[in-house]
Amino acid sequence: MKKGLMVLERVSAVFLPVVAVAANGITSFAAETGAGGGSLADTATSALTSAVTDMASSVASAIGAVIPIAIPLVGAGLVVTIGLKVFTKITNKA
Repeated sequence: MKKGLMVLERVSAVFLPVVAVAANGITSFAAETGAGGGSLADTATSALTSAVTDMASSVASAIGAVIPIAIPLVGAGLVVTIGLKVFTKITNKA
């Protein structure tokens, strides 16, 4: 068990600097400016915000279109299920 921990320590000692160098390179790309004069991060943030807003409005409209159809179907299913249970209880007791 102790040997496994020593190997894990050696591996982490090798990979930790590699990860730090890779992360440093990623942050340097984030500092570049986009075509509109703003930073690339601002451009990405605004693009993601608008995409999520569009998706949320699409989901809300889909839910609004499905609810008037789904509620009567679910109600009918419950009526049939409960009706069958009541019917079997009545017929078993008779």
